[in-house]
Amino acid sequence: MTAEVIVLRLVHVLGGIFWVGGMMVMALFIMPALASAGPAAGPVMAGINQKKFPVVMPIVALLTILSGLRLLMIDSARFAGAYFQSPVGRTFATAGGIAVLAFVVGMTMVRPAMMKSMALGQQMAGASDEAARTRIASEMAATRKRGATGNMIVVILLLLAALGMATARYMG
Repeated sequence: MTAEVIVLRLVHVLGGIFWVGGMMVMALFIMPALASAGPAAGPVMAGINQKKFPVVMPIVALLTILSGLRLLMIDSARFAGAYFQSPVGRTFATAGGIAVLAFVVGMTMVRPAMMKSMALGQQMAGASDEAARTRIASEMAATRKRGATGNMIVVILLLLAALGMATARYMG
């Protein structure tokens, strides 16, 4: 095993743990807690943003995907078709495809909802009257619901991808 493969595996496995774990904590604990907190969720969302979660998570996901792609390239002898005809190759490729889909859903559905929710929280803090706060709260609830749904989709996809990665070597 070369130094490159060792480094790639470390990046891929540790990045995958961080990505899957981070999304699970978000979907199963943080988002439901924020939904029940109402307007008090604003400062928490601001704190999550301040800690750069919306920046760090996509970077970790990309590093995980890119290291996995390079590992797949090495394992498949530069994407040789015969490798992908094997159960191992098909499983790794399918699991990788599912992870990429999770990334796309996260970037097109979850991240925009999170960013909009934070912006709405700032608007609510500066709202001048109760009617404006009520309108913003309603929009924020819908945005959080969309984000929570997206988070659950991402979590399910990531768990399927992790299951495929964990079992691929034992196929066939």
